[in-house]
Amino acid sequence: MIIRFPLVENVIWTLVIVLIVVIVVLVIYLKVLRNDIRNIEAKKIQYTAKIEQLLVKYLYLEEHQENYCKDQKDIIDTFKIGVKNSRKRRIINYTFLKLSQQISGNMINIMRELYDEIGLFKFAVNKLKSRNWNIIALGIRDLRQFEVKKVSNLVEKFVNHNKEEVRREAHLYFLELFEFEGLNFLDNLKLPLSEWDQIELLLEIEKFDNQNILEVDKWLKSDNIYVILFILNIVKIFNKLETKNILLELIFHKNEVVRLKTLDVVIHFEIIEAKDLLINNYDKLSLKEKVLLFKLLEKVATQNDVPFLLNYITDTNFEIKSKALFILRKIDETVYENLEKVLEDVDYNRIIKFLDYQYGV
Repeated sequence: MIIRFPLVENVIWTLVIVLIVVIVVLVIYLKVLRNDIRNIEAKKIQYTAKIEQLLVKYLYLEEHQENYCKDQKDIIDTFKIGVKNSRKRRIINYTFLKLSQQISGNMINIMRELYDEIGLFKFAVNKLKSRNWNIIALGIRDLRQFEVKKVSNLVEKFVNHNKEEVRREAHLYFLELFEFEGLNFLDNLKLPLSEWDQIELLLEIEKFDNQNILEVDKWLKSDNIYVILFILNIVKIFNKLETKNILLELIFHKNEVVRLKTLDVVIHFEIIEAKDLLINNYDKLSLKEKVLLFKLLEKVATQNDVPFLLNYITDTNFEIKSKALFILRKIDETVYENLEKVLEDVDYNRIIKFLDYQYGV
């Protein structure tokens, strides 16, 4: 005998029907949504093409001055209406940026004037007032890409923004628009320059034609060690050997990272004057600084340095010991040959054996 539960069956069938209805509604909704997305994308493509055509026409009218007043006013009015709509404004802004990278000469100036005239400049400045850091960064980027110099005082306050992305846009703004003069933002920099920031700024500096006029002395004396480290990179990359006297001071900077970076630059330039300064203060140097001193000696050591080198051919640090023996072998073969070839120091014996083999002994 089969026992039936009518109430349970009714509930189950009701749930099935509800689920079917929900699925049907969702399918219809997704189709409508997909069609809406397609329509929006189609309208976006259509509007972008329209804006591109109007912008090109505007530039053409400016160049040839034909039917200038009426046609120009009509195009400007069209742009102004579009700018009021956030979606259309993004398309207009993107189109302006894209086309600005494809033109040059007087057309660039025409586009900048139009950028201001239709209100895009105003919207870019308003982005700087946003509470959202990403909007601020976009605003600075827009102003940078359109080379709007007249708002540098507004951008300056973002040089030390708590978000690295905003700081990076501000730094690039000054460097791209004002070239070496733009480096003056370093005067007020309080926060670090990341490795990536430094790479981007150095790549930008490399584009400049007048690199020889860059004066960096004041920044090598900055209280911000990140500024000093960045400028030391510039000194090395652009061979600013005229900073030698300041470099000789920086090898005794209170910050070890600065000292090590300075020694790297000193070695690059093979500054002989640094050798005696470091040797005379050898006991005060950190291990890393001592190793760098021996790297400098590899390039600038003379026979006068033999007594110093002999003090470290059995140093406890393998790198110092090996460099002392290598330099000694290079600058005074007689003294080297008179060394004991075998000691209780296993590393010493291995280094001697390697050097003898290398020199065919």
